[in-house]
Amino acid sequence: MSQPKEITVGFTFTKNLGNYESLKVDAGVVMTVEPSDDPDAVYAKAWESAKKQIKRGLEAAKGGF
Repeated sequence: MSQPKEITVGFTFTKNLGNYESLKVDAGVVMTVEPSDDPDAVYAKAWESAKKQIKRGLEAAKGGF
């Protein structure tokens, strides 16, 4: 089986603000997999990065809602 060259992860979080309003925060990460890399480790790192982006986006938006 061949090794992937890239791993892409995406994360979307939607928060209901009430009164028919919502806040949607999207994050995406594309990581290159080197021949010596473990694809599962690269995937885990990409997922952690996307989750951190979502947290930062929610923190940045707190002042707006």
